[in-house]
Amino acid sequence: MPLTPGSFTFTPARPSLERCITDPVPSSIVMGLLMAGLNVGSGAPLNGATFGGAIGGIYAYHVLQCPMEQVHGRRSSLHNAVSGGTLGGLAVARGMAGVPFVPPNVVYGGRLAPVWWGAGVYGALGFAFATMSGKGV
Repeated sequence: MPLTPGSFTFTPARPSLERCITDPVPSSIVMGLLMAGLNVGSGAPLNGATFGGAIGGIYAYHVLQCPMEQVHGRRSSLHNAVSGGTLGGLAVARGMAGVPFVPPNVVYGGRLAPVWWGAGVYGALGFAFATMSGKGV
């Protein structure tokens, strides 16, 4: 059967696995260095773990979104929320990050485990930044 106009549907190009792995590298390095510099300025030790953790965390945040984009065929702020919430919850559970914007007596004194506070706050931050940058839901 020959192809004629209207005989097929156009689907937006999905990111390839190679692009998912390589595209976030430059921005992860730049933003990771910036975040690590802020952490060092706030009293964190000046070592490879500080810089590697910041760069690796931002890289993981971007790479986690790729499978969701593959499955849904589009970019979404919800992907950012899931990535941020997953990594934020893990970081809080492992003691690698605190929970910003929530008083410690609420995070550690309530019935809800700190990991859920971390997942909620970091997921909300990912969603907010993605939405403000123009990503749709």
